Amino acid sequence: MKEQKNPLNKVSLLSLRPTQFAVGMLEVNEKIKIVEKYGKKELKKYLIDNPVPVVVGPDGKMYVIDHHHFLCVCYHLGIKKVYVETVKDLSTSDLGYSKFWKWMNSTRNTYPYCQFGEGPRLSLYLPKDIKGLADDPYRSLAWFVRKSGAFENSDKNFAEFTWANFFRSKKILDREGHAGFEKALLRAVKLAQSPEAKKLPGYGKLNLVQQRVVKARAKKKAKEVELAEEKA
Repeated sequence: MKEQKNPLNKVSLLSLRPTQFAVGMLEVNEKIKIVEKYGKKELKKYLIDNPVPVVVGPDGKMYVIDHHHFLCVCYHLGIKKVYVETVKDLSTSDLGYSKFWKWMNSTRNTYPYCQFGEGPRLSLYLPKDIKGLADDPYRSLAWFVRKSGAFENSDKNFAEFTWANFFRSKKILDREGHAGFEKALLRAVKLAQSPEAKKLPGYGKLNLVQQRVVKARAKKKAKEVELAEEKA
């Protein structure tokens, strides 16, 4: 017998509860540039193709377990409702507050670390809606490194946060901040190919030709980001 999928429902974006503390706002801004150009049909398809996976808690609220960046993009573009897909419905369970969050943590359906990479933090301090998510610049850096091709996408939960914390430990952005993004990205690309990164999700050693392509791609994207930051 085939597993039955839950049908998609459309709900208010601001009714959804985040299960992490931060996103990478540079990543969000990059995605906004793409989505804001969509026509009506493209936008409708975009929303249908990206249902937000949720766990319905014992309190009946919907807890987002992925697609936080997608929700930020939608919010900043004024999109009021999004499609959701229920992965687990615990609304009729007898789980109390603490047991519910213990389950969320044990199943890796929440990321209890803040924008500074510190934690785990108590679920009490999670933002009530997508507006309350903080910015983690190192999470953006990790996304740009992956998009450049320096490491592969991974099915492992919170893989890019793992990379973000790796780059954070090297303090790549600390000296010059966003103004030094190009140098930081190029250094991060190099680190992603180093033996230090071999145990991180998505790691894969590239040959010299591939490394040059990735470096050129990263440099081009970094310049675009710095130019956008100057105009902001």
